[in-house]
This record gives sequence, C-alpha cells and structure tokens, in this order.
Amino acid sequence: MTSFDIMWKKSVDDMVKSIELNEEIYLYLLSFEPCEYTGYAWTTDNKYKEYSVYLDNKTGCVHSGASFACCVREAVNIIRRKLVVVNASEVSTEDEDILTISSSV
Repeated sequence: MTSFDIMWKKSVDDMVKSIELNEEIYLYLLSFEPCEYTGYAWTTDNKYKEYSVYLDNKTGCVHSGASFACCVREAVNIIRRKLVVVNASEVSTEDEDILTISSSV
C-alpha cells in the first residue's frame, strides 16, 4: 500500500466516523443524491453545505473541495454498503412446509 493509499484510507475512515457520530447528518446523507451535473463538489443544496462545514471541521480541514467531495462520496458508499435489510418471518419447527435436508456423512 502506498503512502497515498494509507492517507486516503485514513481520510475516508475519519469521514465515515464523523458522519456516523451525527445522526442528523447520517440520515441526511443516506438519502441525499446530488445533481448528476454538479455532484457533491458543486451542489447548491444548503443543508449539504451546512453539513459539509461541520464534517470538514470534524475531519481536520485537510481536504481541497474536490478531495472533500470524493471523500464524502466514498464514505457514504461505505455506509450504504453496511446497511443490510432483511425481511424475514418467524419459522416454526412444526411447520410442515419446511423440508430439512441432512447429510449422511
């Protein structure tokens, strides 16, 4: 891993932690999709701008505008991949519709 890779991973990890520490920002960013023509870097969304100031300060003000936007995008992608929704219903061992397969080994 190069020194850039190490630095980038730390930056993204810091961003993920900062987002997860603030429930309001966390919930907002999970549903926020910037315009495809402006992306995170040039969005005019006031709520995003407010939150980006908080996140920039929380992560140490180490980014340019472009790297900040890339870092937020990667952090949000990581957070979204962590979310797993499982729809399940309780199963009874007495349910006749359940077929149990066992191995003879």
